[in-house]
This record gives sequence, structure tokens and C-alpha cells, in this order.
Amino acid sequence: MAAVALLDALRALTDFTPPRALPDADFSLLGDVLEAHGLGPLASYQLETTRLGAGLPEAFRERLLGNYQGVVNDNVLKLVSLRNALREAPELPVVLLDAAAYVDWLYPHMAFRPVGEVRIAMRSADREQLVSRVPALHVERTEHEGRTAVLADERITIAVQDALWPGGPAEGPLFERGRPHRAFGPGAARPSAEDALLGTVAEQAGLGLFAPLITYVDVRELLRLELDLRYLHARAADLRLSRALFGSSLLAAHFYPEIADAAARVRPALGIAERLAVERVVEAAKDPAQLRHLRGVDAAARLVVAP
Repeated sequence: MAAVALLDALRALTDFTPPRALPDADFSLLGDVLEAHGLGPLASYQLETTRLGAGLPEAFRERLLGNYQGVVNDNVLKLVSLRNALREAPELPVVLLDAAAYVDWLYPHMAFRPVGEVRIAMRSADREQLVSRVPALHVERTEHEGRTAVLADERITIAVQDALWPGGPAEGPLFERGRPHRAFGPGAARPSAEDALLGTVAEQAGLGLFAPLITYVDVRELLRLELDLRYLHARAADLRLSRALFGSSLLAAHFYPEIADAAARVRPALGIAERLAVERVVEAAKDPAQLRHLRGVDAAARLVVAP
């Protein structure tokens, strides 16, 4: 019953149109889970601007308000710094990834989604041009045989990769199907909805689906968009993400039952053995309050779902 109450409270606090009252919950545990899963800023906004916060403990609200204020400042700094860097080479093709693309696309308020690590996709030759034309940026380190580079200046760190996820197959469709994102320059784009969904799924798979719940909010909102299912399933198969997509869609439907039908539509067909293996991983990942796992559990889950 405690797990059900926690999930009900999490759903209420992360709904963009929340209910009028917050379900009963252990506020200490709820605060821990919200912070651990990157949901503190979104929850704080709902508590401070809707009826949800009425009568709740002041200490609980103040704890989350600190999350909100910190993320607002951090997001503004990172996104403005990224925009300024890209404007030094405005014609170079670049695709914003993950939270940097989602903040003003999937979310109605920029503080709802912590940006965290800024990640963008560029072809290697374009990345080299960016570094040469933005004197403030330097290469801090490279990974995946030089295909991923971490660029930095005194204000921002940017992970630049040539694939949907670091070290993944070098991309073509990601750039070809990108949607213009003119706020970051004429060469800037965000991923198509299908590629965005698979990018998030790949990130979750790299964690054995034990991913922060904010990434399942990303999935929830992406599933509400119009998706080309034929392309999505073919692309998932090409990228070896079918099992991860299957598992992520099950978990998204568990956390947010209102998108269960949309999750079922994107769920690819798997063989019986594959499906059973993924379902075991999903069962282990259903409790957002389980913030630590036995040694080896994550690694075993990755063997099942990671590409």
C-alpha cells in the first residue's frame, strides 16, 4: 500500500495538469524520491502554483523549492551558453539531444526538466570546425576512438557525439530527419519524435532501465506526439533497441497509466524468450523508491536490454 501511495503522489506531482489534492504519502520518502529522480523542480512548481500545496508541511515545500530555484538558474546558464557557442558557427548542422532539446519542446516550463549534461550531435568534421571557430571552447577529452568529444569553456561543458547515443552507430537519419530549432541558429535542429524516443530509450537501456523517473516523463510526453510507427520499429531493430523499447514502454505505462494505449502501440513484437527476459527486468525496475540495487543487478539488466 505504501508503494501505491508513493506512486499516486508522484503521478499527481508530475502531471502537467495536476489534481486538486495530493494523495497521502510519506513526505520524507517522497522528497527523497523526487530529488533522486530529477523530479523536484517540476513537483515544486506544482506545489507553489496550484492547490496541491495547500496544507502541506512547510519543510517539504521549502526542500523542493530549493531544487526548483537551482534548476532554473542552471538551465538558463547552460542553454544561453550553448546558444552563444553555436552562434559562432551558425551554419554548421547540429542536433540538440535529450534534455537540451526537450526543455522548450515537451515541457511547458523550462524548470520542469533539469538539463544536466548538455549533449549535441555533430558529424566529426563539423565538430572540428566548431572548435576552431569558437576560441573559448577547448577539447577536454575524447571517447569512443574520438567519435565523442567533451568540449568546455569557463561556463559550460558540452558532450558532442556523432551518434544517437555515445559510441552508437554513426548517424545519418538523426541529421536528415531533424526538425529546425532556430533559437539555436539556422543550422540547429532537434531530433524527430521517433529518434528522440529511441535516444531516451537508449539512455535508459544503458542503465538497465533503472533510469531516473524524469526520463519516463520524457517518454510519456513523446508518446503523446504523432509517431511514425513503421519507421520507429524499423529504426529500433536497426539500432538493436527493440528490447529496450519494449521494456521502456512497459515501465512508462506502469508509472503513467494514462498513456498505456500509446505505449502499447509503440511496443515492438518480441520472441517469447526475449519478452520474458525483458519483463523480468521491468519487474525489478518498477519501484522508484528502490534507489539502490544489489551488486550486479544493473549489469545483468544491461545484458538484456542494452544495444
